[in-house]
Order: sequence, then C-alpha cells, then structure tokens
Amino acid sequence: MNQWLLPENAEDIFPKKAAVIESKKRLLIDLYLKNGYQLIFPSMLEFSDSLNAYGRDLDLETYKVVDQMTGKMMGVSSDLTTQAFRIDSQMAEKGINKLCYAGSVLRANSTNKQPRELLQVGAEYFGDPGIDADLEIQKLLIQSLKVLDIKDVVLDINHLDVYNSLKNEVDLSPSESLSLGNAMMLKDKNEINKILSEKNNSDITKKLVSLTDLYGDESILKDLNTLLPDQVVANNVIKSLTSICENLKKMNVEISFDFSDIRGYQYHTGIVYSAYAQKFNTAVAQGGRYDNMNKFSDDMRPATGFSIDLRFIINNLLN
Repeated sequence: MNQWLLPENAEDIFPKKAAVIESKKRLLIDLYLKNGYQLIFPSMLEFSDSLNAYGRDLDLETYKVVDQMTGKMMGVSSDLTTQAFRIDSQMAEKGINKLCYAGSVLRANSTNKQPRELLQVGAEYFGDPGIDADLEIQKLLIQSLKVLDIKDVVLDINHLDVYNSLKNEVDLSPSESLSLGNAMMLKDKNEINKILSEKNNSDITKKLVSLTDLYGDESILKDLNTLLPDQVVANNVIKSLTSICENLKKMNVEISFDFSDIRGYQYHTGIVYSAYAQKFNTAVAQGGRYDNMNKFSDDMRPATGFSIDLRFIINNLLN
C-alpha cells in the first residue's frame, strides 16, 4: 500500500491553488465585514446528540468520533450554518445578529466524486423574519459570486411552504416523508404516486405530482392560487417571491422558479435557493431561511443565510 495514499474523495491542496483559495477567501470575508457581518470561528466538534435537532439528513452526513476522555459520541462539523446558529443562540445580543465564517467541514456521504472536505464560506442573518433580510442575504450572495469572477448567474428559487402545505395534508411516516422529498427532487412522478398510493387523497397526490412540472419564470407564480389548499399561504408565497424577483432583476440577475426542487437540509423553511453558472455541473452556492432550527426551545429565532464551497469553485475555475 502506498503510504501517501489518501482516502477516497480526499485531496491535498498544493501551493498554487492554495494561494488562489486563500486570496479569494480573504476578499469574501472583507466583503462581509464591510456589510456589517461579524466573523466567527465555530468549533469543529459538537456532541452528536445535538445534531439530531438539525434533522436526520445532516446527521447522516456527519462523521462520528468517540471522545476518548468522556466516552461520549461526538460529531465533526459538516455544516457551518448550524454552528453559526448555536453561536447566535449564546450571544448576549438577541436582536439582529449578522455573522460570517470561513472554515473546513467534512461530509461523510460524499457523492459524485466530490471531495469529502469543503471550505465553507458564508453569511447568516439572525433576528429578522422579513423579506428585507432575505433580499440582503441574496444580494450579498450575488456580490460574493462576482468577487469569485462567476458571471451569468441564474438564481433558482423555491418556497418550501408550497411543498409543505401539500405534504402536510397527508399522514406520512418520517421514512415516507424522506422518500417523497427525494422523489420530488428527482421529478419522479411514478415514485411520488407509489409513495402516496395508500393515502386515499387523490387530489393532494395529483397536486404534488404537478409540482414536478411547476418550474420556469415568474409567470408560473399565478398557478399557486389554484394549487395550494390554503389561500393565505398562496398569497404570502406569491407576495414574497414577486418582491424578490423584482428586486434581484435590478441587479441583472436571471431568476427561475422550481417548486419541486426542495434541496437543502430539513431545518430549512420558507424561501430556499441555489445559484447556477456556466462551466459548473452543480450549484455554486445555496441558501435559504431556517426559522425554527432550535428544537430545544419554543422560541422561534428567525434566520436566513447562504454558503459557498470555495474549494469546489476554485477547483472548477482552475481546471
């Protein structure tokens, strides 16, 4: 066995590429600091019990280790958004907190030959449930991509209240809910019908299947009025997404909507989005709102943010 062999999907970064990554990282952090965000350095370790509060999907992506001092199971950080949320919850200031970070995370379920280690750079906005906070974060994301010389960005937006308001009309087990979400992201109509076949709600099944065809520009937003069972939810979603569309178009950002694209973690709520660009085979950035991440308290803490895997972006730009 080659003594220098690394595990599958693990990689070293050599000096030339490392210099580019470090330079871009500093530019991004400077951008966030200038916009009023405070830099944090989250811990790489936390107790695995607390990870369950963020959702099973995140737990499955987390490497587990046993603390030799206490015998307790611990998790290695796989997502800095949750770490930022924990830091915000411990800060004395409970009004508006704006935090930013740049640090390595490890993913246990690395797929498609993507590296297990990510350099996650991002910003989080805590304490404001309004659309202005979402817009600020989205504009900061677009500015971040410009710093990285990524042009012709398409922001693909969804609002999880659309999917959730339909899904909540049927009684699903946790495993069924996870399977339905996976089928929805794959736009697998047959699998969606199969999962819901015994739920005796053909109307909701039909509407959930129809979500797989509900994508395009802002003209599709009107279809939500007839699709959603709760008209209040429909009106709120349409109002929020219309506002975002109008504001981001002023930045010459191309906007699309895809209401079956429910990617993201289980802690996400409301507006979620992915940024795409030419020369990249997957999203260059992702973000969204997560207003009820704190499962240990009845108090809702509004939050929204985004993150970028800087290693992934530089690898693609230099190759």
